[in-house]
Amino acid sequence: MEYSTDLGRRALFALAGVALLLVVGFVLSQFLPTLVFTVFLYYASRPIYRRLGRLPMPDSFLNRAVPYQKQVHAAATIFFFLLPFVVLVGYTLVLIVPELQAFFGEGGLGAAYLAQFQDLQGGSLPGPLADLGFTDVLAMGPAEVIDLLRNARVQSWLGQISDTLIDSVSMLTALLLRVFIMFAGTYYLLTDGPRLVGWFLDTFDGSGVLREYAAAVDEELSSILFGNILNALVTGVIGIFVFSLYNLVAPGSVQVPFAPLVGALTGIGSLVPVVGMKIVYLPVTALLAVSAVVTGQPAALAWVVLFLTVTLVVVDTIPDFLIRPYVSGDLTHIGLLMFAYILGPIVFGFYGIFLGPILLVLAAQFFRIIVPYIITGSVATTQTSLSDYDSAES
Repeated sequence: MEYSTDLGRRALFALAGVALLLVVGFVLSQFLPTLVFTVFLYYASRPIYRRLGRLPMPDSFLNRAVPYQKQVHAAATIFFFLLPFVVLVGYTLVLIVPELQAFFGEGGLGAAYLAQFQDLQGGSLPGPLADLGFTDVLAMGPAEVIDLLRNARVQSWLGQISDTLIDSVSMLTALLLRVFIMFAGTYYLLTDGPRLVGWFLDTFDGSGVLREYAAAVDEELSSILFGNILNALVTGVIGIFVFSLYNLVAPGSVQVPFAPLVGALTGIGSLVPVVGMKIVYLPVTALLAVSAVVTGQPAALAWVVLFLTVTLVVVDTIPDFLIRPYVSGDLTHIGLLMFAYILGPIVFGFYGIFLGPILLVLAAQFFRIIVPYIITGSVATTQTSLSDYDSAES
């Protein structure tokens, strides 16, 4: 009887735990894009964080800051690397949006937003206000202002303005909240992530298979998120500014069309296996050369050669040379990774370019490590280790 009572109590605890996990999972699912970006920012900033931990520091500072070294390094990483990087990417997106609007036609987001301030039927200010100037409104007495505000069309117009402002404030607040969650989540992953993973493995990994799985996943995510995707973002930003500066000095016949958009596509093209970003800038170079010949300006071909040389050196070679040494993972098939980059955004939206590769790595390493353990009951010997976690704790 005592055993059955204990078993029933444990079953109730298990059900309560499952219910709690479901509730937590539901809450986290509402912030899935934010959490995905947080994981990317963590892997993008972790090498910088660890490099700061190896820098020599004055003994006077170390004596006071030993208990807070991780916090200081994490804060410095976020403020001096991550925050400028996010601001730069955000500014780059601001440059790209007008190019997308111009590329896909008239009437973009700006026009749609401003239309909310206009009367839906008349397409302009409501009649009572259309004939009044700003000074006329200021010269009105209280009674005239009250009569004007009682007008149905004026009330409808003011209601639209109020709704637009409220929606704008709500959108800005939600955006700032998500940005705060991303930076705070990155901070705590840098400072406490290894300790949390270590506790989980020590508590629940009696066989050691989870340790092998966690090491393989960590290695591949570090390679993909810090190496490949960060390389694409940096390349895209560099491409946008290089192509825009080129257009400032190049003749009109050989200027890059939609330069910010082409720069962003260059970064995305770096994710394509084998050919990389050449799939973008070589056709653009050919287009500029044809334009120079067709317009009867063969001398402008010198500018085309300059464009190709600068793009090859500054956009293609330098970012790859600086970031590629950090790309060490080779466990994920490059073809599957390419499909993850393509299908991720199609299925999940804009954040799918990060979530797609993450899911691919989780699934691939599960079949490589966990499935053989399920079938054979033994842990396969692999070359991976948890040295990253160990170095973070040291």
